[in-house]
Amino acid sequence: MIAGKGALPATLADNARSLGEDVVIIRIAGQADADFSAFEAFDVPLGAVGRARELIRDAGCDRVVMIGKISRPPLSQLKPDAAAVKLLARAVGRGDDALLRVISDFLAEAGIETVSPEQFLPGAMMPAGIATGMLDDAMGEDVNRGSAVLDALGGHDVGQGVVLQDGRVIAIEGAEGTDGMLRRIAPLIDPASTPAIFVKRRKSGQDTRLDIPVVGEETLRLAADCGVRVLALEAGGVMLATAPETLWEIASDLELTVIGI
Repeated sequence: MIAGKGALPATLADNARSLGEDVVIIRIAGQADADFSAFEAFDVPLGAVGRARELIRDAGCDRVVMIGKISRPPLSQLKPDAAAVKLLARAVGRGDDALLRVISDFLAEAGIETVSPEQFLPGAMMPAGIATGMLDDAMGEDVNRGSAVLDALGGHDVGQGVVLQDGRVIAIEGAEGTDGMLRRIAPLIDPASTPAIFVKRRKSGQDTRLDIPVVGEETLRLAADCGVRVLALEAGGVMLATAPETLWEIASDLELTVIGI
């Protein structure tokens, strides 16, 4: 497992072991923050793709799963190894999805298959239907509009989220990620208008083995703090970083509507 930030990597590692898998952890240095003391684990800088492949191969692993948030450092701080420099040249100007596919292909050249985290996290995907709160027709129209916006942008490797209010697009997720987008939109939301709606779904053609949209407790709290009242998440397409029953309890306390679309 190549592990980034958050608790999901540790949960996945425990689940994979309980399924009979031998698990080796490649911690992204300065990013992975979960406790992996019960596992064989190695720290690898973010740019050391060649070193990561070497460790995975030497450990006898034939599959790899990528999970956890990655905060991209400034390019000046990134120290790619020789393999990473070649991969970056292949993906230059093509966006994050293209770079991840190039990395997956690089691992495949060594006989290492990239697999989806879903198989090790049963029950972690957003279910269909209303989980908390309510949705009226006007809100539903904004949800549909937001989903259409993301459909139109998906092929351009833009973000996975959009915020709308009263039919107007307030913000589109960019390189800052979902939480960064939510932090910047509070001044743009009119508390006297209709509820602000956050829609999150996979990008068109997105390979969820490599990058799966995730929502957790922090996202819910940020959404509520900035004035969002409805979160519409793609059912079967968005992974929940917190146990669903815990997440719905938090959403209810925050008076949020959460719906799987």
